[in-house]
Amino acid sequence: MPNKHLRAVVAVAAFIAGSACGAQQPGGSGSAASREAEPGANPRVQQLEEELAAAKRELDAQKAEGEVLRKSETELKVKADEAEALQKKLTEVVGKFGDVTTEDGMVRVELIDKILFPVGEADLTDNGREVLAQVGAALKDIEDKQVWVQGHTDDSPIVIRKPKKGEEAKAKKGDKADKTAKADPKAAKGEEPPAPNDAVLPFVTNWELSAARALTVVHYLQDETKIDPSRLAAVAFGQYRPSSKSKAKNRRIEIVLYPKAKLAPK
Repeated sequence: MPNKHLRAVVAVAAFIAGSACGAQQPGGSGSAASREAEPGANPRVQQLEEELAAAKRELDAQKAEGEVLRKSETELKVKADEAEALQKKLTEVVGKFGDVTTEDGMVRVELIDKILFPVGEADLTDNGREVLAQVGAALKDIEDKQVWVQGHTDDSPIVIRKPKKGEEAKAKKGDKADKTAKADPKAAKGEEPPAPNDAVLPFVTNWELSAARALTVVHYLQDETKIDPSRLAAVAFGQYRPSSKSKAKNRRIEIVLYPKAKLAPK
């Protein structure tokens, strides 16, 4: 397209130059033909001059657009190279404990839940702390990224777990103490007291479990690896964003890195 307009510019310029030369043929400015042309300019020449000016403007606009495109391509390549380098660095850190992928400018670190947490719980294991310490150290230096921790579970329902060893004994002692205690005020009023329940129910549904795990990781990244809390977020998806038909793969923590948003105070 630029070549086409360039040829048009050259052709128009050549025509105008030829017209100017023709106007200066022998006979001089005092010739009859010259005097006849003096009252008004040649309409064809005016039209060609306007076309020449329009072609130059369009050519300049195309040059400016080309510069913008080249700049955008350069910026995209720089971001792609940065994302690739970050993915490589995190892959070395995560190792066999998870996967690292990039997509649409995002870097996603997927960690297996059994490395981080005991089954059905939200307290970090020793291995989990070691892995998060290395991941946090890598993320701390990447100040232009937001760090969103996403908790995911499978679709297995939460099961009420039985009391741990030692909790049952405490419950029995509590029953004996209740027998010697004063009567329940509600019973005295004729109201039925609540049924005894010695089960421990830390999480009612997978929503609570995934949220608690995400918050645990966020607290660790903030408190132990000293990542700026303004970059952190905890998100719970429960069982509703499975990544595989395998339940084991759906039980996961994802640490997703987004370009950092510039938030101006209102």
